[in-house]
Amino acid sequence: VGPRKAADLEKAGLRTVEDLLVRFPRRYEDRSRFQPIATLRAGGTAAVCGAIISCGVTSTRRPGFSLFTALVQDDSGQVKAVWPNQAFLKDVLKPHQRVVLFGRTEYWGSRGLQITAPEFEVLQDDGESEPLHTGRIVPIYEKTGVVTPNMHRTLVHRALELLTEPLADVVPPDLAARHGWPDRRTAFRQAHFPDAGTSVEALNAAATPAQRRIIFEDFFVY
Repeated sequence: VGPRKAADLEKAGLRTVEDLLVRFPRRYEDRSRFQPIATLRAGGTAAVCGAIISCGVTSTRRPGFSLFTALVQDDSGQVKAVWPNQAFLKDVLKPHQRVVLFGRTEYWGSRGLQITAPEFEVLQDDGESEPLHTGRIVPIYEKTGVVTPNMHRTLVHRALELLTEPLADVVPPDLAARHGWPDRRTAFRQAHFPDAGTSVEALNAAATPAQRRIIFEDFFVY
């Protein structure tokens, strides 16, 4: 993660991969339901999936203030996504890319309806990669120094992918079976990246079987 991020994570008590995995997100958001662009209305948040038709940086009347705007289209219509003062996105987002957006919808002057400063993810062309930051139940982590919630989410996802060795299961099998708890590896995965359809209310109450198992292990086994 580099020395700066490692130092900030250590200040939060996150020194090992296990520390990272036993720390729950502060909350979860259900961003799994993509909304047709044509049905968007101002005053809420929405997740949409579409292709970038055009994009670029435009200046404003305010000195030193610019907008990066992308016109995104799905089968139902088009909408503009606007990021204030993020000109660097011109090197990240390009026409013809498929993206998932999640953000606030609002009317903004003559520009009409737009999604303002949305979180985004560029979808890969392999057709198999799942979005990490949108289009699913998304774990929201507390910012830790320079480590943003998105960076934290990426670190946890990478850690789970790289855990190829068997994990020692310290909870007795009969106890896990009695409570309907998953195995340790599955519990870590479901606590951070829940399966579609998992109750967000239960997740935010730390009441899913995966979370209960990890809490038991953390408090009673160690």
